[in-house]
Amino acid sequence: MKRLDYLVTGANGQLGRSLLQAAADRGRSIVGVGHQQLAVEDQDAVRRCIDEHRPRFVLHCGAWTNVDGCEADPQQADRINGHGTAYLAEACLGTDCGLCYVSTDFVFDGAAKTPYTVDAPVAPLSAYGRSKRQGEVAVLRHEHPAFYVLRTSWVFGPGGKNFPKAILDRARSGNALSVVTDQRGRPTYTPDLAAAMLDLCESRAPGGIYHAANEGECNWHEFACEVLRQAGLGHLVVGETTAAKFARPAARPAYSVLDTSRLDAVLGRHFPHYRDAVARYLREESL
Repeated sequence: MKRLDYLVTGANGQLGRSLLQAAADRGRSIVGVGHQQLAVEDQDAVRRCIDEHRPRFVLHCGAWTNVDGCEADPQQADRINGHGTAYLAEACLGTDCGLCYVSTDFVFDGAAKTPYTVDAPVAPLSAYGRSKRQGEVAVLRHEHPAFYVLRTSWVFGPGGKNFPKAILDRARSGNALSVVTDQRGRPTYTPDLAAAMLDLCESRAPGGIYHAANEGECNWHEFACEVLRQAGLGHLVVGETTAAKFARPAARPAYSVLDTSRLDAVLGRHFPHYRDAVARYLREESL
């Protein structure tokens, strides 16, 4: 019996949906499970799921990504993002299955002035960042040659809630726009990220940490202006504000630009520029 190629957790999210599409386009067999089908914090359920499907790779996108929600309930964040990832890693070990765990730029404190390399010191500022770092440690401690930690940042994609859609919705509602200028990173488009994940898993590259993001860096204000420009709304005024004025329960890193050179070398290519990704996103969503 032919073995399943991929099992995707968090299959109902933006990245999960892009992975299902990318794998199908390549003729790979893939099954997606959302939180209702698999609560990753349930160790027995994780074991049963992996035993049932016996995939070649688990693409672990399932997470609690509500940053401020995690700050309010750090124990639940740890259970889902930390312990749940550990359970998946252990189950994968038991079935000779590779694992690609999607992590985040929130493992960094944002104090750097140059892009974060894969071996840069981590110092998460938030409960979300700490819980995702727990997941990283749970994967990396096995030193498995087919266990990958793939950090990414500022994710947006078709069919979900994301920054570009929020900006466009607000702009078209006629409400005033004000976006922070003192947080800098690299936007990442889910179809590009999905393709890179599949290529990494199929590359037989050494296990460990990789960074994935579209080319180009910007602050949130610049990102918003680019989205509006490409949507034909570049005439709208976008006010500037700071993270301190736009206070949220959880701290965000002020600078979280990721150095993607290790993954670029494996793939033999750079990601497309984020401006190109915005154009494709707008076409896909007909926005």
